[in-house]
Amino acid sequence: MTFESIKEDINNSLGSLLTHAKDCSWNTISPNIGFIVSDFNEFKGANSFERSMSRNKVNNSKKLLSLESAVEMLKKEYDDLYDINLYIFRAFRNETIIEIQYYRKSNFEPDYFETVKDSQPMLHAKIALPSYASEGGKFDVNWESGGGFRHAWKSFLYQFKYKRMMKELKR
Repeated sequence: MTFESIKEDINNSLGSLLTHAKDCSWNTISPNIGFIVSDFNEFKGANSFERSMSRNKVNNSKKLLSLESAVEMLKKEYDDLYDINLYIFRAFRNETIIEIQYYRKSNFEPDYFETVKDSQPMLHAKIALPSYASEGGKFDVNWESGGGFRHAWKSFLYQFKYKRMMKELKR
């Protein structure tokens, strides 16, 4: 991804992300999109659960941006960007919030930084999968930000099945 192609590359990845989200989730994915921009290191926590809670808290307090504003923020940081990830942070009927999360080259150890300092940033579009998604079928794309009743129910059933499988493996 080059400095000049950031907006175009994000737009292309965004189309793929939204199509994939429509295919694998039961949520309505609105074409009305707002963006939030996050530095990976702004989320604190000793484990993934704590980092997820921190991410939700920090991102909930952020103001929504247009694509142009988000791209301008990324362009200011371009020389230090290593990896840019697009996530669906929340999907509502009338609005979809896309999180643009980036990781800086300067966060690496000095030896690795020397290896990547001149490389262009990578761009990925991702949808986080809940544990029960491996069984196939659709899931709540908002599961990381609290989910809903269906997510809670499917998680409960998955935990029940998983515990039963583990007991049988120990025999």
